[in-house]
Amino acid sequence: ALRLANSAAATTIQYQLIDLGGGQFRALYTLSNDGTLGDAVQGFDIYFAPALYLESSLQIATPSPLADDWDELILGSGVLVSAAYDALALAGGVPDGGSQSGFAVQFDWIGSGAPGAQPFEIFDVGTFAVLESGITMPIPEPSTFSLVMLGTAILLRKRRIHD
Repeated sequence: ALRLANSAAATTIQYQLIDLGGGQFRALYTLSNDGTLGDAVQGFDIYFAPALYLESSLQIATPSPLADDWDELILGSGVLVSAAYDALALAGGVPDGGSQSGFAVQFDWIGSGAPGAQPFEIFDVGTFAVLESGITMPIPEPSTFSLVMLGTAILLRKRRIHD
C-alpha cells in the first residue's frame, strides 16, 4: 500500500539549502524513519524536475563517512520521469526511530525564485516497490523553531494558570 509521507506519522526527508552563488546550490538532506514502515529505510529517491534543475549539473556532494555507507547515483531523466538522486544503503540503513543527516546534492537552479520542496520515494531494496512517497520539507531555521517553542511554552503556562 502506497502511503503519502505528509501524514501525521510518516518517514520524512527534510532539506537545508546552501546558496553557493551564481544560481548554484547545495541541498543537505536529513532522512527520518518514524518506524511506521516496520523496518530500516534502505533506499530512497529524491526527484529533480528538468524545468527547474540543470540536469547536467547534478552532483553528489555527500561527505564521508556517510558516503561510504550508501551507494549514491544521479539517475538521468526520461520520458515522463524526472532526474533523481538515488541512495541505497550498503548495510543497515536508517533504523526505526532513527534519522540520518548529511546526504547532499549540488546543482544549478534554472527555475524562478529559490529552490524548494521536491518529491521523494522510499523503496524496498529487494523489489524496488515504492513503500512511501512524499514531499521534502525545509529544516526550520533555529530562530523559527525557537519562536514556536517559546509560543508553545507561553500557551502551556497560561493554560496551567487558568486550570
